[in-house]
Amino acid sequence: MFHFLAQWSRNGQRHLVSGATSGIAGLILSTNLDVDAGERWHFHPITNTRAHEEVVEQITFAILSGAYHPGERLPNIEALARLMGVSKPVVGEALKVLAGASVVRALRGVHGGVVVETNQVPERIMAIAGPLRHLDLTEIVEARRPIELQIALMAGQRATQDDFAAMEETIERLRTHRKSELALRIRFDHQFHYLMGRAARSSALALYQHQILEHLFVRMRAYFSEIEDVDSVIELHEDTLAALRTGDPGTITRAVDVHLRPLEDVVLSRPK
Repeated sequence: MFHFLAQWSRNGQRHLVSGATSGIAGLILSTNLDVDAGERWHFHPITNTRAHEEVVEQITFAILSGAYHPGERLPNIEALARLMGVSKPVVGEALKVLAGASVVRALRGVHGGVVVETNQVPERIMAIAGPLRHLDLTEIVEARRPIELQIALMAGQRATQDDFAAMEETIERLRTHRKSELALRIRFDHQFHYLMGRAARSSALALYQHQILEHLFVRMRAYFSEIEDVDSVIELHEDTLAALRTGDPGTITRAVDVHLRPLEDVVLSRPK
């Protein structure tokens, strides 16, 4: 079952969240924070018996997708608990996990709060919450194609010049870090796809895309570190972006097919 729908403000702009605190456990709720959080990101109720893991996933996706950037405050504990329908201790447990991985940190004092420390989420955090864990890798790869294709087709119709510029920037960052450690390379690789998802203006598809990408990385680390060629990935991203700029469905479909095929060939050719 898929959870967590992302939502961005109607005008596409980011809003800073502020609030007073005396540490994570003492964050103060304000009406303005609730309104801002609701417009900026849709945290939905959680029913999972291991609820704190799903809280971790929701916050992680909010950071990876670019809704919250390093140095920005998340909604406070009381607001997050209300938005996700869990207790404050559950949110606190999730934040402890994220703080332990240096993804967020708690600031004390009048200008404190829960602040995003980095958007480079460690693998162990990405692997914590797993709505796809029970699925075979082949099923996940097969599901990726229609999702990525629909995202690309919608992005071709809905993307702005700012969206295209942001995607181009991730390509340049990947080129700059082509010889960097795997986690950093994958960060910029995935960021291209996340930006395409945001350009499609589809919360549901963006969520499914996120879950699939993170699971593929966790479960196919050897492929990304030993088989995949970074220069080929850069070229695939460039070709996909060029296709998106045309807005032509046929051109976009062909580009997505070429883009997805290398990983598909590896997975789908495995012995059953």
